[in-house]
Amino acid sequence: MKHISTIITAIAVSLIAISCTKQGNPSADPAKEGYVDATSKTTWTYFSLSKGEVIGTGAESEADNAAWAVRTDWDLAVCRYNIRTNSGTSSSTGANGGVYTSTLTFEGLSSIPADAAFEADKLVTSSGMGGEKTVSESSATVITFKTNADGSKVMPPVYLKAPVYVFRTADGGSAYKVEFTQYQNEDKVTGHVKFRFAKIK
Repeated sequence: MKHISTIITAIAVSLIAISCTKQGNPSADPAKEGYVDATSKTTWTYFSLSKGEVIGTGAESEADNAAWAVRTDWDLAVCRYNIRTNSGTSSSTGANGGVYTSTLTFEGLSSIPADAAFEADKLVTSSGMGGEKTVSESSATVITFKTNADGSKVMPPVYLKAPVYVFRTADGGSAYKVEFTQYQNEDKVTGHVKFRFAKIK
């Protein structure tokens, strides 16, 4: 009887340990799905990972950018395939957002690597049909493009899946892994962005 009691106690302790591990490990959080309407080339849609919802939109203008830069209730923003985080040049409050690009799959990423370096937003200048423009944005993108040997984009564009990212919240206290799963709808209209995300810190 003493032997049986010892076995039962050991099993109970193991079950408690497993339960605590699941409760204490943020990677056990179920993945959620987010959607952003990024069909406009001049509008940023701001999303809160902690709330799991769109917070609002703002034009790519000095006034709107300044208005969103003082807010800390958003974690990432999307305009077409470009992304912003609440950090660097996209924040005027010193927010601690940012992005880390992972080499793992969504399922394989369960925690932030010890050597992970989060990148803050920067001012990026680009040239196009509308001339030269400078925008505050992240190094992360909804999709990537196939490139030639010289680094130029293959034309017509060939879209590739973006890597899995880890986005840090504006307060720097939490982090979410994010995988962009869709950039166009069933009618092949681009800018309909879907992604799945889960808290890992």
